[in-house]
Amino acid sequence: MEKMPLMKSVVYESLRIEPPVASQYGRAKKHIVIESHDALFEIKEGELLYGFQPFATKDPKIFDRAEEFVPDRFIGDSEVKLLKHVLWSNGPETENPSANNKQCAGKDFVVLVSRLLLVELFLRYDSFEIEVGQSPLGAAITLTSLKRASF
Repeated sequence: MEKMPLMKSVVYESLRIEPPVASQYGRAKKHIVIESHDALFEIKEGELLYGFQPFATKDPKIFDRAEEFVPDRFIGDSEVKLLKHVLWSNGPETENPSANNKQCAGKDFVVLVSRLLLVELFLRYDSFEIEVGQSPLGAAITLTSLKRASF
C-alpha cells in the first residue's frame, strides 16, 4: 500500500474535506495566544475553547480549491507541506498521539482501515457508481451499481 500514493492521498483528502469529528471542545490549561493568518487571540487560563475542524481543513489560504475534492492533493511535495494542516484527530496529522497532546490514539488505525477499504473495493470490483447526498452527520454516499472484478 505504501507504493500507492494516489490511494493514500485520497484517504487524506477524504479526512480533510469531511473530518470524522467536526467539533471539539476544551479548556485552556494556561494563558496562551492563538495565531491565525491575520490576527492574534489571547486565551486566558480556564476559558472554554471550541474548534470546528472544517474551518481549518477547508481554509482557502492553505488549500487551493478548498471546497473541492482533489484526489492528488497530497502527492509529492504537497504531502509534506499540506498534511500538517489536516487537523481531524485533535491535532495535525503529522504528529503522533501522546499523553501530552490528547491526539486521537486511533488516528493511524483509521487511516489504515480507510486505505484497506479502498484497496479491497478496487480488488473486488471493476467499476461502481455512487450517489452523493447530505445527511445530518455529513455526506451520505450510496452505492448504486457494482460490477465484479473480471480477473
